[in-house]
Amino acid sequence: MGQKDVVDKLFEVFEPFLKDMGYELLDVELTSDMGRQILRVTIYKTEGITFDDCIAVDKALDPILEELDPIPGSYNLEVSSPGLERTLKRDKEFEIFSGRECRVNLYAPVDGKRSFEGILVGLDRSADEESVVIRDEDGDIALPRHNVSKVQLVYKDQPW
Repeated sequence: MGQKDVVDKLFEVFEPFLKDMGYELLDVELTSDMGRQILRVTIYKTEGITFDDCIAVDKALDPILEELDPIPGSYNLEVSSPGLERTLKRDKEFEIFSGRECRVNLYAPVDGKRSFEGILVGLDRSADEESVVIRDEDGDIALPRHNVSKVQLVYKDQPW
């Protein structure tokens, strides 16, 4: 089984299990660092993710991973929150993080710009082509998804 197949299978197994625990599964990655394999699981819940949440999920996933044994050799399991400046990857993240400040980078310029910042409205599937919609001081901007190279949350320090 290839790496993508392993990741897809684990996502499929983990997602309903973690939903029952009260978490949204955002991502499963299999990567390596200095020759050591790392299985990275990113979770989310509205109230935020604590260290205790990460420990609970780690302990809950361990027996599943033992049973499935999907990764040859040894690896480290890392469970984490999405982070303040997460790059959005899956469609459901556009819904989860709607209302948050973001930056959208494009492959080709639109109105002479390759980068836009604003409040994430979400995905618009109503037109012929799917768009990422953000709102800035001038209103809503629909950017064709096929032209979007990256959508990243932007942390703005609050003056409180």
